[in-house]
Order: sequence, then C-alpha cells, then structure tokens
Amino acid sequence: MLKALSVKEFNQYFKTSIKHDPILTRVYINGSLANIRFNGAHLYFSLKEGSDIIDCVIYYYEDKDIDFDFKEGMDVLVKGNFSYNNYSSRVVIITNEIKENGVSSEYLEFIKMKEDFKKRGYFDIENKKDIPKFPKNIGLITSKDGAAIVDFISVINQKPNNINVKLFPVKVQGNNAINLIIKGINDLEKKDLDVIVITRGGGSSEDLSVFNDKEIIESVYKTSTPIISAIGHKIDTTLLDLVSDLSLQTPTEAGSYIIANYTNIESEMRKSILLMKDIINGQIKENEYKLAILKQKLNTVNPKNDLSQKEKDIKNLKFSMNLALKNNLNFNQHRLDLIEARLRACEKIIDARKENIIIKNANGKQVFSKYSLNAGDEIDINFSDGRVKAIVSDG
Repeated sequence: MLKALSVKEFNQYFKTSIKHDPILTRVYINGSLANIRFNGAHLYFSLKEGSDIIDCVIYYYEDKDIDFDFKEGMDVLVKGNFSYNNYSSRVVIITNEIKENGVSSEYLEFIKMKEDFKKRGYFDIENKKDIPKFPKNIGLITSKDGAAIVDFISVINQKPNNINVKLFPVKVQGNNAINLIIKGINDLEKKDLDVIVITRGGGSSEDLSVFNDKEIIESVYKTSTPIISAIGHKIDTTLLDLVSDLSLQTPTEAGSYIIANYTNIESEMRKSILLMKDIINGQIKENEYKLAILKQKLNTVNPKNDLSQKEKDIKNLKFSMNLALKNNLNFNQHRLDLIEARLRACEKIIDARKENIIIKNANGKQVFSKYSLNAGDEIDINFSDGRVKAIVSDG
C-alpha cells in the first residue's frame, strides 16, 4: 500500500517536480491575451484558447526590458517557466518574453458580432425599456452558491419594502451555462415580473465569455421585461452590458439601484414628518400667542379689574386732594404768618411814630393832657414827618 502524503508534502513534491522538469522550466505558449491587470509592481494576465486558460505574471514589470502594448484579445507568444503557488494551488507562467502574433480569431469574431448587433439597433438608447421606480416582483438569474445572491438580497433587505425576488439558479460559466441562462430569461419572462437581474459574484474576464454569447444577447433583446446586467467586472464591457436596459457592475450596486426610490420614500417620509412637526409646533405657538392676547384683553375688560382700578383711582384722588388741601393750608398759613408779621411791623412803626408826636399851644408850650386845652384853642401838632396847625373843636 502506497504511503499517503500530507498536503505540505504533496505541494513540495509537485513544486520540486515542476522546478526540475526540463520542459516546464522553459516553455513557449501561444494564446489570446485576457484579464490584463496591474497589482503593485507586477503585471498579471491570462492566455486563453477557447475555454482553456493559463495564468501568467511578469514580476516587477517596469524594471524589465519588455516593450509591449498589452491589449485584450491579442494573439501572443509567451516564453517563461512554470511556477506552483502553495497557497492558491495554482500554476502560473513566470513570463520572461512576450511577442505579438496578431489579433486572435476569437477576438475578431467578438468584434464582428458586436458591430452586427450595433447596426441592428440592439444597443440603441431608444430601444431600452424603462426600469420601474418601485419594482415589486424581481427575477434574479445567478448561481445559487455564489456570493452574488447574498450581496443582492442583503442590500434589498436593508430598507422596508414589499419586494419579492424570484430566483432562477444557473451556472455563470462553464458547460451548459449558456443554455441555463437562456432558459432562465425565457422562464422569468412568463412570470409577469417588473424587472430581471442577471448577475454574478465576480471573477476574471475570461469567465465573461458566456455573456458575449449570441443566443443570450438575442434572448435579452426580445424580452418585454426590463433587464439589468450586473456581472461584476469594471474593466471589460460585455455584449450583455450593451444590450441590457441598464448596466451596473456588481450585485450590490444592482440591489442599491432597485431600492433607491424606496430609500427616497423613507427619507421623504422623515422630511414630511419633521415638516409636519414644525408646522404643528408653529400652530401651537401661534395659538398660545393668540390665547395670551385674549387673556390680556379679558383682564382689561374684567369688571373686577375695573372696580379695582376705580378703587385705586379714588384712593389716588383722595390722596391728591388731601395733599392739595394740606399744601393749600400750609400756603395760606404761610401767607397769614407773613401778614401778621407785617401788621406787627406796622404797629411798631405806628407806636414809634406816636411816641414822636408833640402838641404845643398858642404860647408854644407843650401840651401833655386834653385838660390843658379848651374849645377854640389853636395848637401846633408836630409829627415825625411834618407839622400841622389845628383848632380844638371840643375840649
């Protein structure tokens, strides 16, 4: 019985075998260029013949003396040696030289078919069907085991909606993939759906050859149901992308497009709720203001408040009258005091003047008593301010 090898032992044996094989250490291979891409300092590409593929790499491409214009579909001759990657379990050709043989027949056939469909109007915008803004029933053509279905459904379920997804599982590459995709398109066309999505979960460009198939393009163009293609490749444009009513890159992007308007509805509803809230708050504030004005008016015309105001007015009037009377009494008292003071001053003047009056008889003698005078006597009266003569009428 043969001894079983471990994974590490097998990888090491296989890698050593390739390294020491005289044929595999220097190989010349013809093929069609595909899946050209840069990754850091390295250039990766594939050689393709029909459905057969070999991966190639030129390490540190810019440092190599290789003057070559890489184009998809170009028929080339590659010189290099085989290498085995333990981690990915893939064999690649480490390329040392590359020469152009011309454009491959397969690529020429693709160009010819593309031009033919273009002339027939398959890619014209006016022939594109409108995608419904709120699709409810959706057909999904993809692999049931790939990441595409997970990515697509997860995006659809991110927002509330009433979307129903009808899955038609297919192979997206390899044998029978074309027939299954055509059957999926035809079967879903009969389901009265709003839109059909054809998608896959990525992969290299050579795997896209299925989506350049003539029969698939014919089936897509003839459907009455709008079709979205999202086959997950940024570099290469397939005929399916051109004939579809809408071309997107990934399943996630397709799902996002389908629920975009549902998302907008949610956003608009939130805006409407906020607007209604602002309007209601505004009306509440306006009514509160009107209520405050009415309350103020009621307080103004309230009889109780009017009586209180009248009572205040009477008190104020009484106070004003008392104050006026008091001020008037004080003023008149002041005037009386002034008059009294003046009268007293006059009395003093009179008294003083009385003391200065001198009465003399005809003989010039001063008279001090009425008994010194008789009727008919002439007298001189000397006042402080002058002298007069008088005759006594009674004495």
